[in-house]
Amino acid sequence: MDIKPPSGTNLRTEPPVSSKARASASTQEIGKGEPRLAAEDSVTLTTAAKTLKTARGEAQGTPIDEQRVAALRAAIAEGRYEIDNQRLAQHILQFEGSLV
Repeated sequence: MDIKPPSGTNLRTEPPVSSKARASASTQEIGKGEPRLAAEDSVTLTTAAKTLKTARGEAQGTPIDEQRVAALRAAIAEGRYEIDNQRLAQHILQFEGSLV
């Protein structure tokens, strides 16, 4: 097998720039010239965004049964966890129906 070194003008001579460095550079560029947001600009949340925000808040208050989670993890790891296909299909259909 003959391996040839890359050739052409598409070679990178500098190390790649990290995303932090790019973000820092963008922030520095924003400071130059015109500001991006004027005082009269505003942001409005859609109904969907408000619903997601409410759902996220409610989900954070939901208690988690750590013992049940540990038991399920152990059953999965040991290959003892069995999936009820009919029950799973019913739940998928209920979820799909709730999206309409």
